Amino acid sequence: MKKIFSFFTIFSLCLLMSGNINAKAATAPPDVESEAAVLMDVNTGEIIYGKNENKPMAPASTTKVMTALLTLENAKLDDKVTISKVPPTAEGTSIGLREGEIYTVNDLLHGLLLESANDCAEALAEHVGGSMDNFVKMMNQRAKALGATNTNFVNPSGLYEPGHLTTAHDLSLMLKEAIKNPTFVKICRTQVYKFPPSNLDGNEKWVSTKDELIRKNSHFEYKYALAGKTGYTTLSKHTFTGAAEKDGHVLIVSMLYSQSKQNYFPDAIKLFDYGFNNYEPIKLYGKGDEVANYNVTKSLTIPLVATKDVYYLINKNDYKPNISETDIKNYLAPKIQIKDANLEKASFKQGDEILDSTVTVKGKDLCGLKLASNIDREYKGLLPSSTAYKNIKPFVIALSIAVISIFLVTFRKYISFKKKQSIIKQKYNNMAQ
Repeated sequence: MKKIFSFFTIFSLCLLMSGNINAKAATAPPDVESEAAVLMDVNTGEIIYGKNENKPMAPASTTKVMTALLTLENAKLDDKVTISKVPPTAEGTSIGLREGEIYTVNDLLHGLLLESANDCAEALAEHVGGSMDNFVKMMNQRAKALGATNTNFVNPSGLYEPGHLTTAHDLSLMLKEAIKNPTFVKICRTQVYKFPPSNLDGNEKWVSTKDELIRKNSHFEYKYALAGKTGYTTLSKHTFTGAAEKDGHVLIVSMLYSQSKQNYFPDAIKLFDYGFNNYEPIKLYGKGDEVANYNVTKSLTIPLVATKDVYYLINKNDYKPNISETDIKNYLAPKIQIKDANLEKASFKQGDEILDSTVTVKGKDLCGLKLASNIDREYKGLLPSSTAYKNIKPFVIALSIAVISIFLVTFRKYISFKKKQSIIKQKYNNMAQ
């Protein structure tokens, strides 16, 4: 009877934790009209859905995500920007900037991200880069640093020019970085913004969001929308990149070359819903969690902490309903493979990154993870607790005392000798007289 009970217990656990047992039929991703599209999970960077995701295409005003990112990284919001003669000549959408007007970086960022104003893009490019050409170099360098290797920018606004290209995947990487900045998100979520009166004529300028997922009471308002940027030129057609958040789960959708906004806003919503309904990030390790120990010597073990959150994206269809996150993690069996390093003579502080590791899930590499020490350690050559140090210390003290004693005895003899010499010399002088 006990054998039968044990068999059914083990069998039930296998059913519960097996990733091969589907709780429900898998849901197919939706069809989207745009020529290229990506649905990305932000926590893992994993592509849930891709369509021509690495095909270079014209990004139109989604370019301004990079322009905003560089501005936020290299300028202060209250910086004053004096408009030169160049931005007022910008083609396409503008807010009518005039040469000699003075606005803050914050004002111009609202014009850039809400109204998609090309004159604001050029004004910010000159302020941050010193010139348009230098700013474009900064854009391309930053894109490459983010892993956007199929991107080449020619201008800061997204106006159609030969060679001004990105991909749905690269665009997602740029927005993924931009939404880390709370100011970027705050501006994208602003409904309407009023510029201060112009210093030239006192007129006020107003801008409002063009993102229908964020615009209140729009036909396409999406309650999980977090931030985004639209774009359009006659040659690039409609473009879009946006982020949405539901219960802490953040997704990004990027689409290039969509024929109509009547298509790309609903398509974005369909992709977001598909991601939220079918996928879930499981946190394997949290930043600051003590995750391993490393033996530096036979007598010294260093506790190690994770330097970032580590997530694994699961397809919820692969698991039984209501299965706990703990059971899922047990099934995934994450492990940290530490790369050996000689730390025997190293000194470091708590929080210093000291080792590299690889996180594996079900025996397969997931990602790299830097590990930091959870204690201070100062190397002094011989460890204070060593037997050798304890044996040497009394010897050094005894030797020091002996040397001092010999010095004192010698010094006393020298003083006595000098006194005798002085007395003899005085007697000799008296006899001579």
